Amino acid sequence: MMEHRADKYECVRKYPILGGYLEHYNQVSRNNEIPGLISFFFIQGQGAIPYVRIPVGGSNIDPRVSMFWIQGTRTGKSASYQVIEQVMKAAGLDSVDYNSGNDAALVGTLVPDPDDEDRQNPAMITRPGILAGRKGLNFDEGSVLLKGGQHNENTTLFLQSALNSAGTGRNTLVKHMARDTFSIKSEVSLWITTYPPKGIKEHVLEKGIFQRVLTYWRHWTLEMKRAVAHELAHAVHNKPEYTVSFDEVADYFIDLQERLKTRTIKLSGLSDLEWDEMSEDDQETMVMSLMDRMFTIDNSFHPALIQAIDEYYGLVENMSPDKQGVCASFIMGLQNYTTVLAHHMAMIEGTWVVRGDHVDMAKEILYDLYHNLIHWLESEVKVGSGNKEKSQMLGFWKDAYSRCERFDFDDIRGQGWVKKSELLKAFSQIANYSSPSTINSKYNEYGAKMFKDTREGVRVYVRLREEHTKKA
Repeated sequence: MMEHRADKYECVRKYPILGGYLEHYNQVSRNNEIPGLISFFFIQGQGAIPYVRIPVGGSNIDPRVSMFWIQGTRTGKSASYQVIEQVMKAAGLDSVDYNSGNDAALVGTLVPDPDDEDRQNPAMITRPGILAGRKGLNFDEGSVLLKGGQHNENTTLFLQSALNSAGTGRNTLVKHMARDTFSIKSEVSLWITTYPPKGIKEHVLEKGIFQRVLTYWRHWTLEMKRAVAHELAHAVHNKPEYTVSFDEVADYFIDLQERLKTRTIKLSGLSDLEWDEMSEDDQETMVMSLMDRMFTIDNSFHPALIQAIDEYYGLVENMSPDKQGVCASFIMGLQNYTTVLAHHMAMIEGTWVVRGDHVDMAKEILYDLYHNLIHWLESEVKVGSGNKEKSQMLGFWKDAYSRCERFDFDDIRGQGWVKKSELLKAFSQIANYSSPSTINSKYNEYGAKMFKDTREGVRVYVRLREEHTKKA
């Protein structure tokens, strides 16, 4: 499994505010570098949503960033929102938690108007749910979205609709009730976390919500847990030192909102007072009319985006058709997020021109995120019984071994050795796995028990153990 250190990413090396923010994030949620970076863009997206729309053909996407994070318990997922919430509140951005509830809690409901004097048949007014308006929404029970049941299905559909692009009209949630129908407009960003679900099927991941969020999976090894435990032990009674203070982080997001608002007002030709007196709907109309001018792109943008798309597709092109379809279904969402994060990089830099290097910095993060997702889909998402899979895997490794060139040693090691690299390559072709981390995982889980290994110089050779040779 790949390890991701923040300083490997160009955007962290280039923009001090990102590294400064991560210093605070990492004190709360350690060894979670990619979610930490995504959380910065999660906050920034909420700061930008009143002012930024990104034109795509005849439609648009908006700057919000949402996350679906799948990882084991007690690895910092829940704690991560602690720093996110603190920063958002300090920057004047709304944030709420959602643990459980019915449709009324999410979307809202109709209640009697307390000001209506007709007590027998009062007028009804809308009491909006938590999906209404602009806010960060922490959803710490993401596992329910992976289960059946009408309530969970409804919740998933509401969240999915809430993430449709602002300005398209499709982010309006409609609820039909006995006496009336009402609607709310949602511009929330979702931070969804869950432990790794058991027995999840590929078709579950094809739900629309997974195409609208950044889905991140990561397995924590025992070594990783031990390392974090040691860090926490050293942290007892040791106050962290920051190169960028918390106030400086909050001030950055406050300043960002002011910069975006100032540019919007300048492009509109309105005064500050005229803008402030406009309704949200009229402001939305104005922002939509300005989206071609709010940000522009230079000549390097499109080639860089096409290159990013090709690299995403490169991760799945050698998969079997069934797995390829599941994994490739995420790429359109990744393409949109690459565009969105490229605009985020421009915001951090303080420029209104989005360049190819902004795209490259976005791709660098998203490629790693997607690589991890593919590993999960290939190895952790299992179909069928464990015994069936074990039998199948043993057969694959024996078949791979039979296809490899044999080597003999003149010493006590004897005959029948094959290059381990060739064995792994043959296995990948037979089992239709393309991710190196998945192939290595399958070897560690099944192959390592079947083969002896030896080294000749820098090259590793393996040979079937006697008990498996007899069964062959």
